[in-house]
Amino acid sequence: MINSYSLISQAVAADGTLNFDTTRVLTGCTVKHADGTPTFTLTKPGYYFVTFDGVITGTTAGIVTVELLNGTEAVPAALASTTVAADAVETLNFATIVRVLPSCPSIDNTTKLTVANTGVATTFTSANINITKLC
Repeated sequence: MINSYSLISQAVAADGTLNFDTTRVLTGCTVKHADGTPTFTLTKPGYYFVTFDGVITGTTAGIVTVELLNGTEAVPAALASTTVAADAVETLNFATIVRVLPSCPSIDNTTKLTVANTGVATTFTSANINITKLC
């Protein structure tokens, strides 16, 4: 299990990823993350429950969308979006379950998760992610 967050304001361009600068809780060895980076590596096969919440301040008017990516692929239904005006403050959150398949010599099922801003550029004033291995 891991809980990581960032309270440092970060401007995130369209298609950019969020960095998580502080790990508050880390138990076991099923999730790896280096503070200050965007990537969470799931190291064991199984099912993981992932939650995200973040506060944004619009830098331009438009639709802001945060999405969970596995590598470069979107995780189905793991997203949240809102229409934001410049300087407006909004909260985005999502929850999903991610399945990690076992790897073998010919197939690498390493799962590397990031949270990406797939909408207009915006500023994240806080971001929080929890990843818990279910089974």
